[in-house]
Amino acid sequence: MEYVVDLIRVSVSDDRVFLGLVFGAMFILIVVIIMLLTEAFNPVRRRYKREINAEGGYLGTIGFLEKLHKHQSVFVPSNKPLLDRTSYRLHYAGLHLKSNLLNYFAIKVILMVLLPILMIIVMFFIPSIKSNYFFDRIIVAVGLGYLGPSIVLDVLIKKRQKIIQRAFPDVLDMLVICCEAGLSLDAALQKVTKEMGNSHPELTSELQLVIAETRAGIERHTALRRLVERTGVDSIRGLVSALTQSMRFGTNVAESLRVFAEELRDKRTQSAEEIASKLGVKLLFPLATCLLPAFLMVVLVPALLSFKHL
Repeated sequence: MEYVVDLIRVSVSDDRVFLGLVFGAMFILIVVIIMLLTEAFNPVRRRYKREINAEGGYLGTIGFLEKLHKHQSVFVPSNKPLLDRTSYRLHYAGLHLKSNLLNYFAIKVILMVLLPILMIIVMFFIPSIKSNYFFDRIIVAVGLGYLGPSIVLDVLIKKRQKIIQRAFPDVLDMLVICCEAGLSLDAALQKVTKEMGNSHPELTSELQLVIAETRAGIERHTALRRLVERTGVDSIRGLVSALTQSMRFGTNVAESLRVFAEELRDKRTQSAEEIASKLGVKLLFPLATCLLPAFLMVVLVPALLSFKHL
């Protein structure tokens, strides 16, 4: 660390110029991170922009980093399975734009470069930090820059899937009612998105994409399959399977939806019963560690005191 500081001081003799460069670098770092995060997780672009044809590549031209498209080899790896997994994860998080794949990998590369620089600046301005583990801290900063976006993406995926899972029973009941009232599947989906758009915007926005794709000429089972790929929720996968079989064999869609809704209620009841049956085992440890010592103290302390006075 001292060797690096000496090199910086030799290259910049004036301390005021050196401090100006350091603060300028920190300011640029903060501005770039804010702009990248704002563009990558823009809800307007995420909800209302449709992705273009997936056969034409992984990268789009919409977004703040579209000018980096010609340098995509620097940011985006050439491993196709990794690109496929990352693309699915971005869809699960609600980031449907193809440019989000470039944004994701660009953020990882930039953080891997900027976080070690920020670590060096912090260690320089805080002399109390020992420089014995300088390279270890740099490696930790690089690892944090590499794993940080993935961890944030996992949190977004879990949050969004939990919201969709909670909204699914209400949307399904509304869909069953509309189909039993005589509406077609497309009309029922349109009615559900209109009536429940304010209460469940995440799931209804995905259903709106299904309606838009079917109107654009995409087959219904393909649009439903892409709905599963965008959400990754098991309940929606079961619903799509039921609807696909109903359309393939020509059975009544309303009857299939009713049967699936009943099966879903049974699964939810069984899941709640399973959680309730595990509750006693989960309460055993806190009861043993918290209540048992207090109970023994209440029971044994008076007896010990009485024996002491005898």
